[in-house]
This record gives sequence, structure tokens and C-alpha cells, in this order.
Amino acid sequence: MTHADELVRHARGLIDGQHGDEGGTPNDVILRRALSSAYYGLFHRLTTAGSMPFAAGGEPLRSQATRAFGHTAMRKVCDAYVRSPERPFPPGLAPLNPRDPNPRLIRVASAFALLQEGRYIADYDLSAVIQTAYAARLVGLAETALADFDAIQSFPETTVFLAALLLADRWTRRG
Repeated sequence: MTHADELVRHARGLIDGQHGDEGGTPNDVILRRALSSAYYGLFHRLTTAGSMPFAAGGEPLRSQATRAFGHTAMRKVCDAYVRSPERPFPPGLAPLNPRDPNPRLIRVASAFALLQEGRYIADYDLSAVIQTAYAARLVGLAETALADFDAIQSFPETTVFLAALLLADRWTRRG
């Protein structure tokens, strides 16, 4: 089991009452931890997969490449895939994505954006009231996104997606 799987499994356990307290309905802190863990599970799955091309250079290089992924840049790429799956890149970069992306890839991108929003609320908006149903829905999204990603990880369009998560903000620079 990978670190990503463990994080999402932990999130599910928190929602299902396996949080070390007396059990029962999770409180606000537990729900916030679940949302954060679910997001980071998908985040780590994507960044780990996206850094694998650097593994040939040794673990220190692969690890450093993993740290180069940025939350905001990844969100922008995911939003672009959800908004316009046939054309997620500017016209000059269209050849990188020559066909319609797999629906599972779009679901992964959508889940990432929704989970990031949930994690932001959980970690930074302390006035927000987190509902158990909302947290459970997002944990379910993370579980589905991991399964979807695993099913398409070897597809060429997924490789382009992973490269975009790391490099898209640099691809549009001139000079």
C-alpha cells in the first residue's frame, strides 16, 4: 500500500468513526483531518507518478522533482482539463493533447480541484461548519480518483497530464 492509499484509507477511517475517540459521529476536527488527508492522498499519488521519469537519475533527483509540483499550478491545470477537456492547453501546445482525454482523467482532474477546495476550507476557514456528508462525499471522490488514476496511469494522455501538472506554467513562457 502506498502513502497515498494510506492517507485516503485514514480519511475513510476518520469518517467511519475509527478515529481513536469514543467513536460515533466525527467532530469538526476529525472531519477537517479527513478532508486534508483525502486531498493529500490524491496529491501524493499524482506527484509521485509525475516524478517517476526522474527515477533514472536516482532517488534524490526523483524526490526533488516531487517537491517541484505546486498546488496552485496543479489546480490551474485540473481546472483547464475540466473546463475544456478537448483543449486544456493554449493553441500552441495543442499537439501535446491530440485526442479527447479519457473520461477517467477528467474525473481525476475534477476530484483534485474539489478536494483542494475542501482541504482549503478544512485547513484555513475555521468559521466553516464541515458537514459529515460533505466530508464523506469528498473522501469518496478521493477513493474513486485513486482508482481512476491507477486504471489510466500508463496511458499517453496521462503522461501529458502529469507533465502539465509540473510544467504547464512554464510551457507558455516565451524566450
